[in-house]
Amino acid sequence: MREASDFFAAVKPGSHSDQFKVLMALYCLKADQEAVETKSVKNFLKLHFGTKIPANIGTCLRRYKAYVQVQPGPPLRWSLTNPGVAKLREITGLALVADTTDHYLTDIGIVCALDHPEFSAVVDATGGIGQWRDIGNPKYPHLYRACEITADSGEKLKVVATTSTSMGLTAASIVTTQLIMQYRPKIVVMIGIAAGTRDGNKQFGDVLIADPSVDYNSGKVVIADGVRDFLPDPYPIGLNPRVRSLLHKYKGNHSIFDSIREGWSGKVPPSRNHLYVGPLGAADQVIDDATRVLEIQRNWRKLIGVEMETYGVYRACYEAPEPKPRMVSIKAVCDFAAEKSDSWQAFAAYVAAQFAIRFFKAEWQALWPPK
Repeated sequence: MREASDFFAAVKPGSHSDQFKVLMALYCLKADQEAVETKSVKNFLKLHFGTKIPANIGTCLRRYKAYVQVQPGPPLRWSLTNPGVAKLREITGLALVADTTDHYLTDIGIVCALDHPEFSAVVDATGGIGQWRDIGNPKYPHLYRACEITADSGEKLKVVATTSTSMGLTAASIVTTQLIMQYRPKIVVMIGIAAGTRDGNKQFGDVLIADPSVDYNSGKVVIADGVRDFLPDPYPIGLNPRVRSLLHKYKGNHSIFDSIREGWSGKVPPSRNHLYVGPLGAADQVIDDATRVLEIQRNWRKLIGVEMETYGVYRACYEAPEPKPRMVSIKAVCDFAAEKSDSWQAFAAYVAAQFAIRFFKAEWQALWPPK
């Protein structure tokens, strides 16, 4: 870690801009490792620059949102991001190293494949568009948005959300990796819609939890006795045991689905919705053929549905640097992989988003007990 004297030697006094001073203060205070209060930044600047400091430190910190992240208070606490370290490196020419490998910066990271109806349903579930603000570095291809939700325990949770540039495993893996590297969430949640299997009398709006997520197209195509066959070679990825245990509480006739259905103004399925936890297949293909689902079920008899993104999200989380985020995919049934229609997409996206936000609000302390 560099000392203040290193920065003074690298940058002439006439070039001590407010931006330089604030980023330098955060770096010297090790805010790339642990968020610091506004008061600490102000005291550091007064110590090293006397009266030649910004008039309002809080306003100044907000101005540099491309390089600084705020953590909810009170009191507000500030983190220096990797782009912030890079900017300070550019200003000073010093070989500065970001150290954000041992702590989380965000509570919940949300990934959606589509802005509509998936992310728009998340916006509604969190109180509307007025609760969200655009964040992030414009050099990245994805638009990141942030809001804050309050857990039932009273804890303020920082949420960052984004959408893929397209549907599919590759796009989902890329957007998740970039979300993790920039914002280091404790948990990444994929929220959206999927095709369900007919097993268990599923209906539109039933919630599917991928445990594990399976890339059902991973394997080898062979010719045996003149007949082409497929030999699967999957690498399934499952849930963190604590996340799994808490989700199982919501199986069966849980009242949360009655409450969710009451909030929907349109048509609803004839009977109560349910939650299913099991293998969810993923591949870069839209299935509009019920026989294809039956083929997949030959290898995954407990398959609960198919979709196009979750495996990419899970793989990105599984192979992320420490501290690794937990992950979960929460999708609701919009069709049954045959005779496709958009009729139930909005309702399914609504149920998935509502369940996800309510689950985290209710179970946050159980997921991460206070220290």
